[in-house]
Amino acid sequence: MAVRSSAQSRNLARKQRDKWKAKRIFSIRAPRNPWHYKKIGETIGENEQFVEGRIFQTTQQEFDGDFTKMHVKLNFRIVEVVNQDAITEFVGHAHQNDHIRRQIRRYRGKVDAVIDVVTNDGYLVRLKPLIVTEGRVTSSMKKVMRRTVTEIITTFGSSCTYPALQKAILGSDMETTMVKALNSIAKVRSAVIAKSQLLKTGVVSSEGPTLDEIHAAEQKAEAELKARKEAAESGEEETSSILEAAEAMESISEKVSESSSEEISDEKEGIVSAQEDSEKSIDYESMTVPQLKELLKEAGKPVSGKKSDLIGRLTGE
Repeated sequence: MAVRSSAQSRNLARKQRDKWKAKRIFSIRAPRNPWHYKKIGETIGENEQFVEGRIFQTTQQEFDGDFTKMHVKLNFRIVEVVNQDAITEFVGHAHQNDHIRRQIRRYRGKVDAVIDVVTNDGYLVRLKPLIVTEGRVTSSMKKVMRRTVTEIITTFGSSCTYPALQKAILGSDMETTMVKALNSIAKVRSAVIAKSQLLKTGVVSSEGPTLDEIHAAEQKAEAELKARKEAAESGEEETSSILEAAEAMESISEKVSESSSEEISDEKEGIVSAQEDSEKSIDYESMTVPQLKELLKEAGKPVSGKKSDLIGRLTGE
């Protein structure tokens, strides 16, 4: 077996390092419509040919900050590279299997379906809804629920564009519509689009800001952030923010004290007026002498005398 010399090993290591130096970092951006070329990640490659066609996967929580959708995985495929920007298209999503398994328990029902939808801009999309009911359901009920969901998704998908369908899939409008329609059949725990897959691309929309406009907006935001940091380091922004916070706290405390004093006075007046109204509303004439004496005992007043004397003590006359 041939043994490499130290010089050959160094030359081989140098070549490997040179390959990495030749690689470039590309910014991965979401589609123009409806996501406005949002930056969602980075990838590395020697040139555009090695980057195009890659699938970039992220969670919906990382994509739009929705914590309730942290179990949803989004798939974007790079279709074009412009300078250092890798433009993608949305090719589908999927709920994580462990999350689905946690939803399906004993004594619950599960209904799923596979629905192919053609949007009005020519995109062919396969959607897989998943319905979980609170109790078990019969096979006939499953057929009705599956038919209802198919009608809802087909009608909506064929009447909208692919960007609108993306927002509906990642949002909650379609899920709410399905739950409302299915609750009349059986009590539904959840109804979601558990998986979607882009099968055929249609007409690419040219709506939304251009890539140059996005770059200009990002540069402006970076310049503003840099100016704020410099102002904070110099202490000017920190001092002004402290003064503003102190003034705001003083005004809030004054308002709270005024409102609390007003509320206390209103409560006292309300209690006094309620007591006076309750005393006036009692008909002492219709009460018997023993009942009047019981009231006087509770009030700590004398119980001797005629009925008129007892009523006079109770009314304070």
